[in-house]
Amino acid sequence: MNQPPHSTRPIHVGSKVSRQPHRVWLKKLLLVTLGSILASIGLELFLHPNQLIVGGVTGISAMFAYQMEMRLGLFLFLFNLPFILFSYGRVHKQFAIVTVLGLTVFSLSALMLHPLPAVLTHPLAAAILGGLFLGLGIGLVLSNGGTLDTLAVNHISSNLSGGKRSKIKLERIIMVMNLLVLTGAGIKFGAQQAMYSILAYLIAVEAVHFAMRGFTFNRRVYIISTQPYELQKSIRARLLREPELSPLERTNEKDWSQLPALYYTIHVFETRQLKAIVRSVDPHATVVFDMDEPNS
Repeated sequence: MNQPPHSTRPIHVGSKVSRQPHRVWLKKLLLVTLGSILASIGLELFLHPNQLIVGGVTGISAMFAYQMEMRLGLFLFLFNLPFILFSYGRVHKQFAIVTVLGLTVFSLSALMLHPLPAVLTHPLAAAILGGLFLGLGIGLVLSNGGTLDTLAVNHISSNLSGGKRSKIKLERIIMVMNLLVLTGAGIKFGAQQAMYSILAYLIAVEAVHFAMRGFTFNRRVYIISTQPYELQKSIRARLLREPELSPLERTNEKDWSQLPALYYTIHVFETRQLKAIVRSVDPHATVVFDMDEPNS
């Protein structure tokens, strides 16, 4: 829940992309397949056998699978299918193709792994490792242009909505649906299982971000400000960072490279501090982390 993991320029899902060499496409499809298998391992060998529910369509599918005593893989594809059909004409075909491949492998892998026993039976360990496998798998698919959980990807939904107000509305709907899924898990399996489910969900979210950053703890950030020299001086003094040559400038791309911007690579734990520095110098500056939406 696309752009590549280190893109600094927001690229909408519906934007046109250039034709890619066959080798790049093959690598992309192999990584999507690997990510889908990793996600199914986390789901079927760790989370599902221990009655741990995560958010999104994956969590809804798991709840239906428990309630109807059917295999999870069937619901994973069926509940994501309406989004694919709805968005096919509104997004680039590459996104639709990669997503269908990912969901197909995800569902088939879950079906094949279902008869196997759980790797771990302790809910805490299962929540940690299951959330990790699931998040890394989803993140790997996302970073290669697809998705495995259509409710978990806020920026895909917001791109389809086409407006900031619609984006906020969609994010609230997604948050409420995730809350309902986790609440339903608590009602069905008890408060203790619900706490483990929340832990698995949070770990999965962080693992998604980690995978989409290219499996690194570094983040790339673009700062567009009318006070670049003051910002550069403050960041140098408090974070000991110097601005770098941005990918847009390296490739001679126009657009944001023509704006008064600063480009940095920082550690993920420095994110909050960097935002505080930017706000203190220029409250109206625009900050873009990796492929996040611009924020002031």
